Amino acid sequence: MNNVLVVTASARYEGSHTRDMASVFMDKIRQQHPRINIVQRDLTAEQLPPVTEEMLTGFFSKTNDLPDRVKASLSLSNRLCEELLEADVIAIATPMYNFNVPASLKAWIDLVVRAGVTFEKLGDGNLRGLCSGKSAIVMCSMGGAFARHQINLVEPYLKIIADFIGLDEIRFVYMEGTAQQGFDAVASLADAAEIITDFIKIKEA
Repeated sequence: MNNVLVVTASARYEGSHTRDMASVFMDKIRQQHPRINIVQRDLTAEQLPPVTEEMLTGFFSKTNDLPDRVKASLSLSNRLCEELLEADVIAIATPMYNFNVPASLKAWIDLVVRAGVTFEKLGDGNLRGLCSGKSAIVMCSMGGAFARHQINLVEPYLKIIADFIGLDEIRFVYMEGTAQQGFDAVASLADAAEIITDFIKIKEA
């Protein structure tokens, strides 16, 4: 394991439980791998644009002879895809907003799930992911105790994306009930840290 991509999607910085989990993840992986390369993609600090007509033209073009405006529209997506493809582990720290991922994370997904780059169409018409050999960990916070509830759309959605692009594994860590009375942030983060540590140990095995 040489390269790690850490994607953070919380709109807040002060009091962000997902950013706390991301910090725990980075601290622990650096302890085990002092020279590891960590790329941080903060989707709040650098907001991503929605997919445009020029992007779609570039995504599905069968030639490299593209207008300059189309090439320019692909530059950010190309950079994001490169970060993903170079990573051995992808760590996503995201809150649940209205039962699913924030719009900022959906924008990132729309720019990295690309035909011919992170997945391909085979001759028989089937699709194959191009991100094999990689694992992901998702660190998610939610105001209610929804992790095992059917209204938790974060987990099934990200599982579908992970399977589609061919990730070997995706694991979920939750801090639940953050908006409920009596929520113990210290204890909840400690519980999450144990799962994060276990995930890192498995990657080392």
